[in-house]
Order: sequence, then C-alpha cells, then structure tokens
Amino acid sequence: MQKYLLFIASLIGLGFTTMTYMDGVLVRTSDNYISAERLPIRQFNVIDSFPAAASGYSMGLACDGKYLWNNETFIYWFARMDTVNGSIINTFTPVLGNRDMTFDGQYLWASDWQTGSINKYDTSNCSVIATYYPQFSAGKPNGMAWDGAYLWVGEESGNIYKMTTTGDIVRSIPPPVYYSYEPRGLAFDGQYLWVGYQSSGLIYKVDTTNGAVLEVYSAPGAVPGWRFQQGLDCDGYFLWSTVGGSVQMIYQIDIGLPGAEEHKNKIAPQPRVKLIVNPNPFVKSTNISFILKSGANVRLSIVDAGGRAIATLIERKFLQPGSYEYTWQSTPIQSGIYFILLETDDRITLRKIVRLQLGRE
Repeated sequence: MQKYLLFIASLIGLGFTTMTYMDGVLVRTSDNYISAERLPIRQFNVIDSFPAAASGYSMGLACDGKYLWNNETFIYWFARMDTVNGSIINTFTPVLGNRDMTFDGQYLWASDWQTGSINKYDTSNCSVIATYYPQFSAGKPNGMAWDGAYLWVGEESGNIYKMTTTGDIVRSIPPPVYYSYEPRGLAFDGQYLWVGYQSSGLIYKVDTTNGAVLEVYSAPGAVPGWRFQQGLDCDGYFLWSTVGGSVQMIYQIDIGLPGAEEHKNKIAPQPRVKLIVNPNPFVKSTNISFILKSGANVRLSIVDAGGRAIATLIERKFLQPGSYEYTWQSTPIQSGIYFILLETDDRITLRKIVRLQLGRE
C-alpha cells in the first residue's frame, strides 16, 4: 500500500496537483512554493573563484576536509583539487559517478545518472566499494549531501531523501520548487540544507525538518540558458558551488558560518580580483570598479540574461596591480537584468546588475 501511495505521490509531484510524499504521508506543498516565490532573491558574498577541474562540463563537488573534488557530467572522471588556487592534485577514472558528490568523513560518494545509482568510493584510488539503487518514487539521483550521520539525495522528480549509508530511505522532504531534472546540487552546513537548481540558477536554504524555504540566493556565475548551477558542498566554513555550461567555474561563498574569516585568513590568500558595481540598481549609468592583486589581461563586458554580449568595455593588459574604474552609460539599453563579466588570466567574475527605467528617458 505504501509503495502504491509513493507512486501516486510521484505523479502528483510531477505537476498534476500540489501534493507530494513526505515522511510517509501525502502533504500539500503549494504554500511552500508560494513562500519560495515571495522571498527576495539575495546575492551571495563570493570570496574567491577559479576554473573547475572538469573541462567538458563541471557537475559535482565534494569537500574532504583538505581538498575539493570535482567531476565531469558526460564521462566518468574525478579530480582532487587544491582549495586555495584550484590546481589539480590528481585525477581518477571511476566506473560510475557523474552527478553530484559528497564526503562522509571517510568515503567519497557520487550519484550516477545513467544507472540511477548511488556509489561509495575509496578516496585513495576511487574504486567503488558499494553501489545502491534507491527506491525513489520517480527519476534518478542528482544532488548529494552528508549531514554527519545520513546522506541527503535529490531526486530528479524534485523530492529530497534522507538515506542511510546502506541505501535505505529514512524519510523525505518536498522540493523548494518543482523543475524537472532537479535539484542538481545539495550541501549541508551543519544546520540547514542548501539546494541548487540548474533551470533557474537559484540556490535555496531549506529547513531539513519540513522542507520550508528560508532564503533564496542567485547562484554565482549562473546565467539561465548559458551557464548552469550544478554541484554544491560545504566544508564547515564555506559553501562551494560549481557552474557548467559555456564556462566551467567553482565559487567559494561566505554564508556566515562561525570561524569562516579566521579559517580563510589562515589558509588562503585574498582573492586576486575584486569587482564592485555602484549604484545597483541604476537608471542611466553605473560605476564599475575592479581591484587587481597583480597585473593581468582583463576583459570587461556586459551580457544580458540570455547570455548574449551587449558591449565590451575593456579588453587590454594591465601591467600593474591596483584599483581601476569604468563608468558604463547604459542608454539606449532597455531596462532589465544584465551581468557584468570580468575575465582575467585565471578568474571569471560575474555581478548581476539591474537597469531601471524611470519615466521617459
């Protein structure tokens, strides 16, 4: 009977109504969706970024306490990376695993879309120790997170499952919002779950007890239809996010966890590039300033929300470190959402900006 209800709930979750399966009962989730849509979209405090190890399409992320793991979406390829500069320590070619990743303190885990499996790995050589095929209501596993005792796995039909390390489902929570093939990335910060969505380029902060959405953030670097938010993980101090698509990047995000600043100062240098836009939103013009910690080739450009290039403001080599400023006169550009794109030799930095139109210009 329970399996029958689970099947019906999967159909419901796919859009027939606003019900889903949670903790063994059918519950309404329309209020959850409405509250998520009404929350303001916040901007993360991105403190650093560097190119992903994956060159084809960056998908999953995992933090093992010292290094960062990244993998490819279309092939079985893992890389272990330095969290300070993004350099690759070593690479592996496992037989499974091409979605999100997580680390349980001893073993690496990764979901596999082709087989619909969850896989446990020896981190010394990425050999598969165990493989499980979760009995989800519909769809395959995507995002993964570890909360210290259990795995959290996002199913592409939307629901998020709490699971044992032997593959058993403990319970589930409803999705923050529904999109097919989501959620792509999950991370646990010690109290809350962070849920990343490719389709919208948004990351949700979620209460694990009931799935309530607490905050909504714009995923750094994500531009719908162009650059897609994928894997998430938390190292106890910072949230990490990766984007795949036209450019593969990894972002380190300060979400206000205790000890983050001390940890950052202890192990990592200050970011070599800083991008500031003021005012934002703006009407006719805005000042774009960037700080270089060292000389670099710089390309500063504007793209729209669809990823189309609007203007190239700067494209040259700066020989000296320092602070530089450019004033962008936006007319006759229409009002709407745009992105400032700052590209240097080893960094790509994005800032969302909003151009307002007040009266007749």
